[in-house]
Amino acid sequence: MANTKVEIRISTTASKEVYIVGSTASLGLWNPAKAVKLEYDEEKRIFHTTKLLPLGELVEFKVLSGKSWDSVEKGWYEEEVPNHLITPQKDLIYVVEIPRFSD
Repeated sequence: MANTKVEIRISTTASKEVYIVGSTASLGLWNPAKAVKLEYDEEKRIFHTTKLLPLGELVEFKVLSGKSWDSVEKGWYEEEVPNHLITPQKDLIYVVEIPRFSD
């Protein structure tokens, strides 16, 4: 199985730390203790990471403000939101806006 680099960018003002956890080993296999911490870019005002993901295969993930399901992302009205779904392609940049977290 071939992998490709995917950049994930998270825009939020609701937290000073952002993590992602998801369906692949490089995203922690849904274990929040293994969630990937994103770096913050002061100039662009986004959190970001670049990960190797399986080319052309569906990948799911959630955004957290800490390494616990108690800090999972929420919608504008604190509703549950579905998993983010991406199919990695070469040079993909995936951008997400997160309005709030459950903590």
